[in-house]
Amino acid sequence: MGNTSPRVLVSLLLNTLLCCGQTLVIDPVLTVEPNWSTFYVGEFVTFICDMNEGRNTDCQYRLLRNGQEFDRFQSDKRFRVGPLYTGDSGEFQCCRQWRVSPDENCSKTVPVTVSDKPRAKLAAGSTTIPIGGSVTLSCSVEPSAGWKYRWFRRTSDSSFVEFSRNNEENREITVTQGGIYKCDGERGNPSFYSHSSLENNIEIMFSNKVFVTRQPNWPLVFSGESITLTCEVQGGETTEWTCEWRRSGSIIQWTDSKDWTFNVSESSSGNYMCQCRSRDDWYSSTQWSETITVTVSSSSHLVLLISGPVVGFILIILLVLLCFCRRSKGLFCSRCKASESSRNDGVNQAGGHEYSSPLQEVTPTYAEINHQARANRKKKGSPAATDKTVYSGIRSGAALHVDSAM
Repeated sequence: MGNTSPRVLVSLLLNTLLCCGQTLVIDPVLTVEPNWSTFYVGEFVTFICDMNEGRNTDCQYRLLRNGQEFDRFQSDKRFRVGPLYTGDSGEFQCCRQWRVSPDENCSKTVPVTVSDKPRAKLAAGSTTIPIGGSVTLSCSVEPSAGWKYRWFRRTSDSSFVEFSRNNEENREITVTQGGIYKCDGERGNPSFYSHSSLENNIEIMFSNKVFVTRQPNWPLVFSGESITLTCEVQGGETTEWTCEWRRSGSIIQWTDSKDWTFNVSESSSGNYMCQCRSRDDWYSSTQWSETITVTVSSSSHLVLLISGPVVGFILIILLVLLCFCRRSKGLFCSRCKASESSRNDGVNQAGGHEYSSPLQEVTPTYAEINHQARANRKKKGSPAATDKTVYSGIRSGAALHVDSAM
């Protein structure tokens, strides 16, 4: 420097002092806006090379990543980069150079990570609520920060409708309606969104007990008969319901009320269960009820069922009549014996005769026949007729044969 003129030295010193108002020994400071360590594909980031100077017309800046130039020299100390992709991750630093000097000063490195787009995670304190109750839902995008959340609920037309957004306090919300919910995270400028994954959607179900009743409540019904099944929701008596019915695991019917009336056939046999949804809130549903068994019999089983008791009843009547007849016959025989005994007693008292049967009352005796024969001879005046009279077969209780010669 002994050959350098004092004028040149003064000029170099002045330029050094004027450059950003600082001496060259002061290194710049690199800041990141927004101040996040992790960014996602599609987002934007601004790097600021802060020199704390009042003027920057005599200085120029450049941005490096992993020691390699990422953005060329520019007079503006702000570098806006994006949309980002995963290859942009690295150690960033900025450098300042004086226009009339090849020397430059660089900041310390700042790490920046660029990751694939995240998913918002939706969680619920419970997946079931009682009618009139509530449940708390929470949404988060981890591990990054700076998120605000938007909440959506599916309506009856199968589309999601937003009902809450842009409030840092709404990471958790309380809901009183059942349904399918989802949330989105939002951050950055322009807005960057992180959507909740479909598998994290929550369908809230009523916890009220559900059971099936039927009328008429007969253990067996027959083809062609009509029955009514009712899906009862405890505590939901004032709610209008649309109910889904299953038989043996297969969906068979939707009804606009909790009652279902139908004519049964043999194929109607099975185990029935139901689930109901509020009419004004399609995704507010109950749990499935326990099963109830319906047994349907066929024209032929009914005939057998009816004819069996009828035949049995007829047999009982016949048995009663048979017993009555036997009893009546016994009484009749007893009466006959009593009458016969009475007649025998009368005859014995009058003539000393004893009869063993009613036939004896009309059978003449030997004495009577002999007496009659004598009377006939006297009447005819033929004494010889006495020698010609023959008697035969006169027996007690037997038929009488009389031969007489005139």
